[in-house]
Amino acid sequence: MNTKKIILASIIGAFVLPVSSVVAKKIPHSEVPEAVVKMIKKEHPEAKLIEIDKEVHFGELLYEVKYRVNGVKFETLFTSNGESFGEEIEIPLSELPKAIIKTLEKTFKQLEIEKAEKIEAPDGRVEYEVDVVGDGQEWEIELTSEGKILLKELD
Repeated sequence: MNTKKIILASIIGAFVLPVSSVVAKKIPHSEVPEAVVKMIKKEHPEAKLIEIDKEVHFGELLYEVKYRVNGVKFETLFTSNGESFGEEIEIPLSELPKAIIKTLEKTFKQLEIEKAEKIEAPDGRVEYEVDVVGDGQEWEIELTSEGKILLKELD
């Protein structure tokens, strides 16, 4: 019986922990793949790195690099081999699809949408990252254009 519990715990740990440990996790610059660092330096030699997060978008592990160039803030996504994946672009709340608003209103009794970003994959797929205060807690939620929640985590 104890062996079954240990095996089950190992299986759960193998599948659950790796996924949750990479979602929107800030990492030190020393842990950023060299290919990502080289690409930033090549594309924007004057960029000043602010912070780097590991995030999952479209089922793929990406590095979100937040930096400034001439005072303008950018959030660029890179694959681990340094390829530019796109940017997280802040959008006016009025541009959020109605399906996303409906989902958020159903998810929380009390809701304040603070910020919305649009992420477009190189192949044209779109996801949204929305920061909300829902039922008194700060959340970061990733959704499809149709309002399907892909990720919901406390911020």
